[in-house]
Amino acid sequence: MTLIRPFLIAAALVALAPQAFRAPSYDEEFEKGRQLLQRHEYFEALKVFKRANEIAGGRSADCFLAMAQAMQGMKTYRNALDTVQTAIDLAGTDARLLARAHRLKGEVFATLADDDPSKLKDAEAAFRAALTVDPESRVADLHYGLGVVLIREGRDADGIAELEREIALRPHGTTADEARALIANPRRAREHYAPDFRFVSTAGDTFSLERVRGKVVLLDFWGTWCAPCVSAVPSLRKLQKAHAADSFVLLGISSDEDESAWRAFVAKNGMIWPQYRDADRELQRAFGITAFPTYVLIDREGIERARIVGTGFDRAKTLGEAIERQLAKP
Repeated sequence: MTLIRPFLIAAALVALAPQAFRAPSYDEEFEKGRQLLQRHEYFEALKVFKRANEIAGGRSADCFLAMAQAMQGMKTYRNALDTVQTAIDLAGTDARLLARAHRLKGEVFATLADDDPSKLKDAEAAFRAALTVDPESRVADLHYGLGVVLIREGRDADGIAELEREIALRPHGTTADEARALIANPRRAREHYAPDFRFVSTAGDTFSLERVRGKVVLLDFWGTWCAPCVSAVPSLRKLQKAHAADSFVLLGISSDEDESAWRAFVAKNGMIWPQYRDADRELQRAFGITAFPTYVLIDREGIERARIVGTGFDRAKTLGEAIERQLAKP
């Protein structure tokens, strides 16, 4: 048998499948990172954008902005601020990129203002900088972001004016409905209102934030694979029984992938309160759930009043007390 030399095999493979031996281009890497970002796979997206930036010579403003977006998703806010500033420094005269970068900077400062209200001034300055480079507001949500910050600063009239500008520009935009809600009730910007949600329980009942308004609501984000979640079930049964006649709703939101195992566990353990399997993780993303169990307490107006992470209800004494306080309010 005639032996084919290794280099001839390699040459044949390259001729047959040249793409398999070609390094990905900048555009390919950036698009891959963009798709990961859309899927909320922030850590992987960050790695891909870093590779794309290396291909671009390490000075791509687009990559630095995208990396900052990934960091924002990962909640590493200080890193996001440093990285988005690099994007701004590299953007040159690219008005659209500058506006997007300043908008992200404003969003991050607004988030940090939850713990440090002085950051609202930084957020306002960032949104105004975005509007300075993009006075026609071609980049979405600039007036919306500024309006929310102004209302949080107690400047309701100025904030409402900005929200009205956003609605006039984009009456069907992604923030239009929320802007209208804020105009009707500016307090929504100053309180931590729960995100709207909607799901159909295993019993066929539809639940939404609007439907449970007027009641005290406890969301239990859990999973059958989570030991603290499982050990808390008896305490949750007692809670449900104790407040069965009260204006109180306990909602179980499971992260289980195996539907049959989840349903069997619920039935076996007498979990008669409404149950829902969050198969696509939509509710978990909306509420920013990153650990299990997580309990979110919502008051009668839809405002989040308490959040306990990583501790079962059986050990969360402060949560039980918070529930009693909310039930005692008219």
